[in-house]
Amino acid sequence: MKIETRTEGEAIVVAPAGRLDAAGAPGLETQLRDAAMRARGRAVLDCRRITYIASAGLRAILIGAKACMQEGGELAVASLLPECRAIMEATGLLSVLDYHESMEASIAANARLRLPAGRGSMEISERQEGSAVVLSLAGGLDGGGASILLTRISAIVERGMPRIVLECEELIYINSTGLRAVLIGAKTCRQAGGKFAIAALGPQCRSVMEMSGFLSVIDYRETREAALDALA
Repeated sequence: MKIETRTEGEAIVVAPAGRLDAAGAPGLETQLRDAAMRARGRAVLDCRRITYIASAGLRAILIGAKACMQEGGELAVASLLPECRAIMEATGLLSVLDYHESMEASIAANARLRLPAGRGSMEISERQEGSAVVLSLAGGLDGGGASILLTRISAIVERGMPRIVLECEELIYINSTGLRAVLIGAKTCRQAGGKFAIAALGPQCRSVMEMSGFLSVIDYRETREAALDALA
């Protein structure tokens, strides 16, 4: 396997070519770790020339993703060939990675998902409105915020209140860990016989959610009032 690297914007693109198997996986793991350190976690895996992925290759990608998270960023994955995409879908890996169909979308998302310094904390305020609970998010929804959000949603559902609206007017940032937390929260509500909706996304977070396809699977409303009506 041949591996090329290049810089695009503030991200480092790692572009393997050939079979990502036990022989090629160690080299990819090394390159992803190096990219994570050099670009502070901002790395993109260009998969256009990967013709096959074995379990060792999947592990290398996961290790690269973890290395990026440890540096405060995220690994974006782009342009899988149909055969490789089928493998990653079958293993469930695409549900935990930030994947995009094109390099352009992946690089754009990688740029958006970088939180400006000093703006990483998230606050959650809770209030009941009718039969629903409104959670108002402020700040950045990343790894730490995602854990807090899921804990809060689980506690609300356990209290017998599985109708939840996420009010996102003051949410300034969301990464793929935050997106997954939103999906899990919605699933938790549905499994308890309730409903879940998002309201009032700002332009940047809405762009990330639209690009990731989340707004096609999550009930989104422009205002809190409209979301509450949808849950009633």
